[in-house]
Amino acid sequence: MLLILTFYPASPAASPKVSERSPHVYIVFSPDNQLHSNIVKKFSKDLQRRRPSIVIVNVTPGEKIKTIDSDTDIIIGIGGEGMKSADTHYPKIKKLFISTDPNKYKLDRDRNSNDSILYMTQAYCRQVRLIRQLNRQWKIIGILNSREKPIDSTEIRRCANEHNLKVYIVSTTVEDNITDKIRHALHHSDVLLALPDKNIYNSRTVKNILLTSYRYRKPVIAFSKNFVNAGALAAIYSDTDKIAISASKIIEQYFYSTTPIEQVNYPDAFDISINKQVFRALDIQIPDIETIKMSLQQIETDASGSLR
Repeated sequence: MLLILTFYPASPAASPKVSERSPHVYIVFSPDNQLHSNIVKKFSKDLQRRRPSIVIVNVTPGEKIKTIDSDTDIIIGIGGEGMKSADTHYPKIKKLFISTDPNKYKLDRDRNSNDSILYMTQAYCRQVRLIRQLNRQWKIIGILNSREKPIDSTEIRRCANEHNLKVYIVSTTVEDNITDKIRHALHHSDVLLALPDKNIYNSRTVKNILLTSYRYRKPVIAFSKNFVNAGALAAIYSDTDKIAISASKIIEQYFYSTTPIEQVNYPDAFDISINKQVFRALDIQIPDIETIKMSLQQIETDASGSLR
């Protein structure tokens, strides 16, 4: 069943794209996925606050949208099933995909030339900048690269070069001994950047990975607050609310701005978590997180301004 939420403003805002028909946002996702449901709930609330005239329709991957207008509608596909359904059933309609990270899903250059994607994780350059801000003495970043879920090594190296850092990438598969691979990466680097990949970082491996990093006295920069609580030095991440708000801003831009949506997007806002005990154990000076956060935000603001 389609759930339709309609809100009408007191005085509709002018829009270069909105005709007499109210703009529709169709969200294709699996409601039994708690993460996706939380994103949809926060997204809907924030978008309705920004633009009450927009009609929001929740659709399960197995449903088919009966009436759709390529001029005034956009489809959001969340997660594997939602993205696949949106991509398969509505090839000619503008889409925004929301995916966990770029190692798991990438837009097809031809098929998705008019579509956009929002990743839940952090951009490589943002993570590299965090590493540079945390300790100026680190020179080489170690990374494990799963062959089943390959990273964009070219982009990571480009970001690292901008900050006079080098990247040492160790390739691995599900059959490999992860501890041996971690040792190899740590031996050739100053800090280990953990990127989201369940083949490498999961409940069975994280404890051993962190213990190994302690033995080498090389810190782990992670991708979640839970990882930091478990013993990683620091992490930069965006919670569900920040991801949803970024999505609502993108949709508002699509309907109400002449500026085109970027094809690849990451959450605007982020948080930084640190483990002070690990800082002390490794004899690393504990930084002021708010100062680092403001510095990163300023760098991105300046970079955004220079692109316009």
